[in-house]
Amino acid sequence: MKIDVSFWNYTRQNACRTSPREIVKEWKELGITTGFSFRYDPEEDSRDEMIALIGECEKNGLDLIVYDLRVYSPPDNFDEREYAARVRAAVEDFGGFPAVTGFYLGDEPRKAQFPNYRRAIEIFRSLTDKLPFMNFSWCDAHLKDFPGREEYAAYLAGFVRETGLKLVSNDRYSCLHARDYEPGFRETGIDKYFADLNLFRGVATACGTKYWTSLCSVGHWMYRAPGEADIRWQIHTALAHGAEGIQWFFLYQHRFADDYCSYPVDIYGNRNAVFGFISHYCRALNDYTAKLLGDFSFRRVWHTGKSYGKTPLLRRGDADVFIYSDHGQNGILSEFGKGDERKYLVVNNDQEYPEVYFIEDKDGKKYHVWLPAGGAHVVDPQRMI
Repeated sequence: MKIDVSFWNYTRQNACRTSPREIVKEWKELGITTGFSFRYDPEEDSRDEMIALIGECEKNGLDLIVYDLRVYSPPDNFDEREYAARVRAAVEDFGGFPAVTGFYLGDEPRKAQFPNYRRAIEIFRSLTDKLPFMNFSWCDAHLKDFPGREEYAAYLAGFVRETGLKLVSNDRYSCLHARDYEPGFRETGIDKYFADLNLFRGVATACGTKYWTSLCSVGHWMYRAPGEADIRWQIHTALAHGAEGIQWFFLYQHRFADDYCSYPVDIYGNRNAVFGFISHYCRALNDYTAKLLGDFSFRRVWHTGKSYGKTPLLRRGDADVFIYSDHGQNGILSEFGKGDERKYLVVNNDQEYPEVYFIEDKDGKKYHVWLPAGGAHVVDPQRMI
């Protein structure tokens, strides 16, 4: 198993602070597997610099999603012929490179925008076999168009099938609500985070696509600047709910903004502690946890203690192993399978405190493991201690 690791990038290419070689070196330090290019405007930015960035990705075995303004975000009333010409030009410039896995097409569409995005994807796919990358989001604003999550999920699944998208991606950062601005605000945020993981993972499974989710690496609005436990917790809860890729929002400060803080790399090129946390946990994700899971694929997930996002609570007999915590903290058990074989992922679902989890198989064999907040442990029922 390999988990894709990517990020959001809003910096203009002509504002990039260093060379393509150093940028890709930095991405490698962070455990990035799929880069996200700087924002490219053919009227103002250097085509040769973009090609140099693509070349560095190829040398280092990284894929790249290209953020080209000719492809990104068709307006609400766009001219199809003009858009086709823009996409054709972008594909001619950058689509021939093997490292370019796709182009960034759009983000968080409202219901009224879906028809134009549908047509934009059709145009894009008629001109290239590269991935049209789109990100989706469920938020309360959608309630004016959909009665609830289930109806939105059904609509989105239809859109994915009709357009042939190969990747479903979403964002939700409410798991990092900084405090209870109103009673229960933090718990409600965590519940929405898991409900969205279940929603978008469900759409991806129903449509036979890959699933990515965005995780928060920058403090902003009502979301706290993440600490080490927050980075670890986000990675492992996403993996436990079937994410095959993660994107960090975001790595590079691109402007001064009073409502944002604590960037992994600030506008002066300084790195903060979150850079180190992402570097450690994203590399460990693929070097250790994903390797232990091997070529097994996500199948299902349960919560223990408390259910978030309508995730089923684990009962004895649901899986080949049963878990429980010694001091009552919440946990997650996920099943990964290959044929008749199964492996399990145990996650401490507390954001602050370590906990000891007991793992018991159907024959009564049992062992325990201490996990830090958001920590994870892989269980192979065939090799129980």
